[in-house]
This record gives sequence, C-alpha cells and structure tokens, in this order.
Amino acid sequence: MLFKECLDIPCGIRFMFDDLQLQSACGRNRLLQSRFMQTGTEIQKAYDTLGGCYHTLYTDVRPEVSSALAALKHRLMCLRDITGTLDRLQKDVVLDDVDLFEIKYVGLLASHVREGVRTLGLKGIEIPDMEKVVSILDPEGMRIESFYVYDIYSKELGRIRADIKKLQGLSPDLSVTSDRLLELIEKERLLERDIRENLSHLLKNHISEIRQAIDAMGDLDVLLAKCLQMKMMGLCIPEVSEDSITEYKGMFHPYVVHVYETQATMGGRKKTFQPVDLSFSLESVTIIGANMGGKSVVLKMAALNQLLFQFGFGVAAASARIDVKEDIRVCIGDDQDLSSGLSSFAGEVKAIDNVLKGVRTGKRMLALIDEPARTTNPIEGTALVRALLDILKDRKISTHYNVPGDFFRRLKVRGLVEGRMDYSLMETVEGEIPHEAINVARSLDIDPQWLDEAEKILAREKEDN
Repeated sequence: MLFKECLDIPCGIRFMFDDLQLQSACGRNRLLQSRFMQTGTEIQKAYDTLGGCYHTLYTDVRPEVSSALAALKHRLMCLRDITGTLDRLQKDVVLDDVDLFEIKYVGLLASHVREGVRTLGLKGIEIPDMEKVVSILDPEGMRIESFYVYDIYSKELGRIRADIKKLQGLSPDLSVTSDRLLELIEKERLLERDIRENLSHLLKNHISEIRQAIDAMGDLDVLLAKCLQMKMMGLCIPEVSEDSITEYKGMFHPYVVHVYETQATMGGRKKTFQPVDLSFSLESVTIIGANMGGKSVVLKMAALNQLLFQFGFGVAAASARIDVKEDIRVCIGDDQDLSSGLSSFAGEVKAIDNVLKGVRTGKRMLALIDEPARTTNPIEGTALVRALLDILKDRKISTHYNVPGDFFRRLKVRGLVEGRMDYSLMETVEGEIPHEAINVARSLDIDPQWLDEAEKILAREKEDN
C-alpha cells in the first residue's frame, strides 16, 4: 500500500499531508510513492532518523542551526524532477544543452545539500557524492550553475571558435555570406554534437547515482517537513510495540484541534480538544456512549495514528506504543453510493465485507468500523454486529451496540459529568447502555418542550416494564 492510496481514508490523513511544508515536487512525489512499512525494524530505523533530526533542529539547537536550516530548505526548493531527462539518457538519446544543464545543476545541488547536512550534523542521511558527474559537465571547475560546450572539451573546437570570432570581427557585414565562415560554423556544430554524444555516453554510467541523489534529496525534504510538523502540532515519536499492545496517552486529532483554533481566531467560542487515552491488544473492542460522545473521533484518531506510525510521521499523542500491522481497514461514515445505486445499508455492508475478506487472508490487521449496521432495524442490526464481532474477535475496534458476549472488551465514553462532556474512555460491562441523548440535547439548547415530552415517554415506558 502506497501513501497516495491512503489519502481518501476518512480519518484526517489528507489534512496531515496538506499541512506538510514540503519544498519540492520531488519531496511530494517521494512521499506519495512511499510504502506502508510492515516491519518493526524498518519503522524503528525511520524513527531513529526522524528523532535524531528533530533533536538537532528543535531540541538541542546550536546557534548556527537556524541559518543553516533556512539555507538547506532554500536549496531544496530548487530541486527539480529530471526523470524524463534520465529516461532519455537511459535510451541512448544524445542530450542537448538544456538536458546537460539539468544534470549539472542536480550535481551541484547535491554537493550543496551534502554540505548543509554536514553543517547541521544530521545523522542517518546520505546524499550520494555527485562530484564525478559534476566534473564531467564542469571541466574547468568553475562551479557555475549553467552549461556550455566548453573549449576545453576539444582543442580543435577552441581553434575553430577563435577563427570564427576573428572572421566575424574582420567583416561584420559580410560574415554571414562568407563561405569560410559557414564552413567553420558547420564544423563547430558537428564537433559540439560529437562532444554532447560523448558526454551523454559518460553520464549514462552515472544514471543510478543521479537518481539516488534526487531521491535522497526528496526524502530529506520530507524528513525536514515531518520534523517541522512535529514541532508545530506537538506530535511524538512512538515506541514500536513488541507485545502486540497498542497504547496511547493523550491522543488527539490534529484536524479537530486546528478547527477549534481557527474558530477561536475568528472570534468564535474558544474550545479545547480533550486528549484521550486508549489501549488495546488483539482482542475486539467495542466503544459505546452517547451521541456526540466522540466515539467516531476515537476511531479516526486510531486510524490516523496507525497510518502516521507506519509511514514514519510524528504521532498525535503525548506518548504512544504502537503494534505493527500488515494492513488497515476503515469503515467510517455514510457509505451510500449514488453512482452505483447502493443505499446506505448496502454500501455499509459491502465495505464491511471488504474488511472480512481482508481478515480471511490471515493478515495482521487493524479493522476500524463505526456503528456497523446502523442503517437497519435494531434487532437485525444487533445480530449483524454480534456476528461481526465474533468473526473479528482477534481483530480490533467496532462501535455503538452493547451486545452480549465475553470475547471482547467494552469501552464507554464517560459522558456528561457535572453538565460538561467528558470524552475519556472507561471500561464498562455488558448491559450498561448509555442514556444521555436527552441531556446532551439540553446542552445544545434544543426545544425544551420536545425534550420534556420525550422524558415523560421514557418514564412511562420504565413504569410499564
């Protein structure tokens, strides 16, 4: 699974991508093409690099870091994707001056970036040495960011150019008609062609290291953007779990925090996001609670953080220990598909069916399902959820129904406490069903007559039972 394939998962991952302050299209493409890491060793290596970079840039900051980082980012802004040029070179196409300039520029840029990495003292970042490539295209060693078929490539070329200049200087008005001058210009053109052909042949031997340098600079761009995002959002470096337990302390959702901060900036009512603690292992977990109790947000946070973890981002929590999964499946929101004529229920069960198909492959999977069977009647809905939990008993999180059984954990949103919603999660027991909908509605200033009548009906039903 590639990062670009995850962007439409309804958990906030696109917001995290859009928030990254990437400097180059190469960095953007490297991230979009990055893989969902599936081994603890690979993930730990990525976090060792990210953590070391963050420490250097934002924790133990030396005086020269700020200016060196700004210079490095400026260099990365100049990084261009020259894949097309390299593809033509691979096919033995003779490169023109623009193509050769692009390769020379990448070589010089790689040298500057290597120096910037060294100055900052960033560990775990290797930019290939491009000096051999630069020397091919910069035979005079001038380090000028331009390309020209230099006289030094051929003594004969130097003599021809000198003669051309001499003839043009002697008879500027008649030079264009001079047979001798036209002959020299044609020789110059042929020599330049031969030189470009030879340069293309020499550069073909370095295609691999040129690609590696571009990729490495793109990866550095992504790394620096991830570090800055960690600082700005207060993200953490997670531990890789070795006992199948995933545990979050102070988990939050960056997008919701962003919305609250934006509303406050625009003069709205100031809100603060309440972080949530969550832990689970290989058992199924169901979360129940009142409407507007934050159950769906918990699922989105779990999905988002699992993706952030396995793509090497900072994680949205005060601290985290996360189990490595081979796949993640998310069913959150209205699955009605107007284009295919599916109702909400049909779209929902099709999405859950895809989860079950994934489960049966035997993958170590995180399955997150929000209010399964919510679009059908409660009796059949409960039966469908009970069957689903039985199948998913070695998987992960589901929500809303409190069905009987002892093969899964139940968590409950704490709910209204002294008139305020407490979104923290607590263990609960079978049979404990939330009765807070009316109280929540009252907190929203809903028509009191409507709510009073509803309470009277509930009271009568309780007496009848």
